[in-house]
Amino acid sequence: MRLLFSRPAVSLLCLLFSFVLTPACPAQTAQARDSFTLESALRQLIDRFATAPNLRGPFKLQFFQDPAFAAETGKDWQDFFRQQLESHHFSVSDSPDAALLRVGVAETPAELVLSATTRVGEKDEVRLLTFPRASFRAPSLPVVPVRLEKQLVFQTSDRLLDASSPGNDTSGGMAVLVYRDFAFVALRIDSVGAVQQSVSLAAAGPLLSRDPRVELSLEPDAPSIVFSEKSCPFSWTAAAADIPCRAAKSVPRAPAVLTPSCDSRAWKLLADSSDWSTPDLLQAVPNEPSHKGSAAILSDFPGPIIAISAEQNPSASALVVTRNLRTGNYEVYKVTLACGN
Repeated sequence: MRLLFSRPAVSLLCLLFSFVLTPACPAQTAQARDSFTLESALRQLIDRFATAPNLRGPFKLQFFQDPAFAAETGKDWQDFFRQQLESHHFSVSDSPDAALLRVGVAETPAELVLSATTRVGEKDEVRLLTFPRASFRAPSLPVVPVRLEKQLVFQTSDRLLDASSPGNDTSGGMAVLVYRDFAFVALRIDSVGAVQQSVSLAAAGPLLSRDPRVELSLEPDAPSIVFSEKSCPFSWTAAAADIPCRAAKSVPRAPAVLTPSCDSRAWKLLADSSDWSTPDLLQAVPNEPSHKGSAAILSDFPGPIIAISAEQNPSASALVVTRNLRTGNYEVYKVTLACGN
């Protein structure tokens, strides 16, 4: 899972990393100092992490770091963290049986945020430290002139695989692909989230894997569902039995790229989505090589991100599909880039 923070508010940061946190785990903010080094901050983070009850190693370390911040710090801090952890008598191992410990360094427009997260028994233990960016002893970090905003536009208890925006739909609607009663179903959704049309795509065959990469393509007048080895065109008016499938090697969907009105730069949306049991983070990074040093923009989601689809006007917004781990529902969010920090 990719790191990790979207807002400077400490309470929301705790929610992001808590997965299923109990109210007894508040995020803690480091006392502001005139300046600090990353090493001193990591020592504080480990000191707090070591106070978690029933904490036992060995730990398998997984590090996260914003691309822009990596240019300021490199990766030496990861070795430093490992050494400090061992100095607290916690062993480190690459064994698959070792408890996973996620450690991250990230930045928001106003703060630097350090995190350590691991599973202990039936709950997640999270420790966070935040520092004003201005107090960090490093060259000035870039300021992000835009922010990510998201709006929940659809939710369902059915397993939701993808969402897309029709090119000829000016009403603000969309289409989604769900898996219901062992069959694929395409739904047309209006601008207020109500289902307007449903088409069974049972002829496309059963779901063959736990983690399918299935896309809903809404090319003008030629909608289809696309698998890794075949494509199944359909019509919103044809019967399910009339849906043909043909062998075709799919091309991975291009990343969604947004360009806000106040910034000439294009921002690419990324998500790791490698762990389907934990919340995910949507990250917007500069798409142009000349702007790779700019800070990433981050937004947390209530579960793993399943799909990201640019709308037909990609400069405006994208659709993000996620599964809410608290409610069990699948959700679609409309994501936009807004001006200002």
